[in-house]
Amino acid sequence: VENPSFARGDTVRGAVDWSRRQQLSIHHTAIHVISGAARRVLGRHVWQAGAQKSEHKAHIDITHHKQLSAAEIEEIEALANTVVRKGFRIRKEVLPRHEAEKRYGMTIYQGGAIPEKELRINAIVDQRGAVFDVEACSGTHLESTNPIGTIVVGSTDRIQDGIVRLTIVAGDAAT
Repeated sequence: VENPSFARGDTVRGAVDWSRRQQLSIHHTAIHVISGAARRVLGRHVWQAGAQKSEHKAHIDITHHKQLSAAEIEEIEALANTVVRKGFRIRKEVLPRHEAEKRYGMTIYQGGAIPEKELRINAIVDQRGAVFDVEACSGTHLESTNPIGTIVVGSTDRIQDGIVRLTIVAGDAAT
């Protein structure tokens, strides 16, 4: 809170801007979908090197050895939107670190190491229960991919050696 008009010990009332939170959840979940799609299209070497989400757009930085071709971008976007249309469920669970690592491997740390003994695991799973993407993440997520609407990859940039940034819009921000 900038310039608060209250003091320590005062009672305050807060309100959640639900439309803003929904759009943030859409972009956050869409980044997980894009991450899984990029790994399938480009290869298992793809690892999240950073991400940023806002109401207006989001980006994910991935490890990859060269700038993406138009065909690769199109394939990532198409696969991501197939996952959205099929309404994959977002399974959320809290697991002890050792159990999460045993069940899902080290790819759960796509967003970096988490120093907790228990991890909140978010898995995007298809109708058969197969995992499309899984990460330890405590951000705000949707219950399924359907509310994402459409994911549009607006741009890709090679921001440094071995790192490519995919900037996306989804949901209302994509219309």
